[in-house]
Parts: sequence; structure tokens; C-alpha cells
Amino acid sequence: MALAGSTASGCSEVVQLLKEQGGRPDSSIFVFGGKVPAQEAAFANSMMIHGRDFDDTHEGQMGGHCHVSVLPAALALAEKNGASGKEFLTAVIMGIDLMARIANGAPLFHGWHNTATLGAFGAAAGAGKILKLSEVQMVHALGIVFSQTAGNRQGRADGALTKRMGPAFSARAGVFSALLAERGLTGAKNILQGPWGFFKLYGEKPGQPVDAEAVNRMLDQMGKKFEVVNLSAKPYPCCRLTHGAIDATLSLMGENGLTAKDVEKVMIQASPVIYDTVGHPFQIRDNPQVDAQFSIPYTVAAALLRGKVTLEDFEVEVVKQPRTEELVKKVIVEENKGMGKYSTVVNIYNHSGKFFTKRVDVFKGHPQNPLSREEFLQKFLECARFSAVPLDSQRVEKILAHLQEIEKIPNLNQVGKLLA
Repeated sequence: MALAGSTASGCSEVVQLLKEQGGRPDSSIFVFGGKVPAQEAAFANSMMIHGRDFDDTHEGQMGGHCHVSVLPAALALAEKNGASGKEFLTAVIMGIDLMARIANGAPLFHGWHNTATLGAFGAAAGAGKILKLSEVQMVHALGIVFSQTAGNRQGRADGALTKRMGPAFSARAGVFSALLAERGLTGAKNILQGPWGFFKLYGEKPGQPVDAEAVNRMLDQMGKKFEVVNLSAKPYPCCRLTHGAIDATLSLMGENGLTAKDVEKVMIQASPVIYDTVGHPFQIRDNPQVDAQFSIPYTVAAALLRGKVTLEDFEVEVVKQPRTEELVKKVIVEENKGMGKYSTVVNIYNHSGKFFTKRVDVFKGHPQNPLSREEFLQKFLECARFSAVPLDSQRVEKILAHLQEIEKIPNLNQVGKLLA
């Protein structure tokens, strides 16, 4: 995802700024190359991973993206310290497990952005594991990062580039917190259940305290069941909540031989959470790429026009094409409060008044409806085509070979160099 994200709006500017600021050359910046302090590499690489909105989604209480903060934080320090591939994977799995389990204890309210808010804890845990912090030091690392825990959904609502920077702030905070704890700095200890702990401040509904079972839910089968198994992979580079509508549209096109020319209108029923996030009429604001990524009307129009939804569909010049704008106006999303959280129904009407309908409850890429190995490979190759630095086939094959056997690599220094 970072390969494609290197050409996403704002990412090259961030890399340029970090290089201008300089600092100790600890860790590599993906694609663009060069080394910067570990926490800054984590920031840049996280933003690139998230830039195209092509990263994983947790299909549980957390409901956000997990690797985007944890992986770049752990990898920056793994490269700096010469950790092995197995140590790196252990750190990433542990960080993902922690952030998802906190959400299991008390799902977030008040407009917090799960990915960024919880990602700070996951990044700190993953970074701390790479640094081999003691139990006491790890507690302090989490306490230190709690002082920096933020991330809200307003950037997403406004179509701002802060949407793709939120997880990056968390990745940087995680690395910095672990490094501080390693040097003996201390943080709050009772960060979850304290009088001003995470559960009360972030997970408590007005007038409804977090229940006494929160910690039990969080700890249930810890060390035996890992939340990484509940991650889905995206087949389309846009908000996961648009995917049910895309799945249904592509299915109806394939089953009935429909094309964009056949469409009179498209009426879509969506759950409240889907409607609120991606169901409103499409509009182009400051960042057309973000606007398109978070719009069912746009992504359905793209599916109808091209019979697929790919990275090309989110290039600014494509988003602004007149024929796209014309078709977008025919796609209308309505909220259905009786539908399940991730349910979507698409009705396509042709010019003679006939309509075709499809309901989707489990998106493609979900653990119950997974991508095939070949689809994963095609996704990687698609991302490689959009790299800011062109990659020849030999380089692509070498990267793939390393990533597919990363647990066998004795020192991740070589992976950092390869990705840069």
C-alpha cells in the first residue's frame, strides 16, 4: 500500500519536509529513500500506507485500520536495531491485538477516529516489543503515549488530508513513547480504568458509565486468540464502508450484462453508519481524492463506468471527468435504520423501468469472504505501478520474495533498504 501511497496527495510534501529537517539517519523512508530519525520514518511511512485508503480493516469492535500505525512504528525500530523478521512479526501482532482488545473493552464514542486513537497504543506496544522493554518500561511507554492519544473524524468529514495523517501521528507517538520509556521516563499507570483513564474519557457515553465487564472483555482469551485473524483486506482503494455498494454493483453488472449506458438511476439502501460516513451526495472540495474515497455515489459511478474500481479511479483528473460527474448524479443513497451495521442494498434501474437488486452483508475481503492469493498478488502489483519511483520487474519480484518469507529474515536492515 505504501508504494501506491507514495503518489497520494500530501505524501511527497511530508517526505520533503522531514528530509529538510534532518536528524540522525536511523530508519528508511519507503520509496523515496533516505534515512531520518525512527519516529519520523514511522510518520512518513504510515501516511503512505494510509494515503490510498487501501489498508486492512478490523472486522470487530474496533472497526478501523490496524497495520497502518503499528507496522511502520515496529519496522522503523526493527531496521534501526537490526531486529529479525520473527521479532518484527511478533511485535506487529502484539500491537494489533492490544488496540483491538481495548476497543473490545469499550468501543469509542464522541467522534474519535478509532484508527488513530487506538493506533497510538498499538504503535507503542509494537515499538516497545522491538526495543525489548521490560514489563515496567512497557507500562510506562503506554502511559506516555496515552498523553498523546488523539485522532478525530472531523478531518474525514471535511475531506482534509489530516484523515491520512492521523494514524501517522500515532505511529510517531508510539515510537517516541517507547524510546522515552527505554530511557527511564515514566507515564501514567492506570491508563484504562483510572478516574481519568481511557475507558472513562474516550469510551463512556453521556450518562452511561463503561460497565464493570469492560476489562474482562478486553482480556478474554488474551494470548490464545489474536485479533489479527479478524482483519480483512481491501479489494478497492477507498473507505471500507463503500465496498458493499461496489460489490453489489459489480455483481449486478456481471450477472445481467449491465453497462453505464443502461443506467437510468441507482437507488441504494444503507445502514446508518454507512450512510453517515459515505452516503451523502458527492461533492468535490479541497481534496478531490479524499472526497472520492469516501463516497458511495462516486465509487458506484466508477464501478459502472469501468467495470472495476482501481487506483486510477481516484486520480484527481479522473474524479473531475464530466462523464463521471454526470453518472454520479444518478446514484442516490438513502438511510435505512433497520439494516445491519454493514448491510447495503443496491437497486439499478434501466431506461425501460426494469430494476435489478442485490444485497451485500459481508464485503469481499472479509475473513468469511477472503481475497485469494492471486488477488493479493494483483493488488501488490497494482500498488507497485503507482510508486513515485518506478520499479522494474526484478525489483518487484525481490520485494515480494522478501515479504513472503519475512519471518526467516535474520536482520530487517536489508528490507528497509529494499523498500527505499
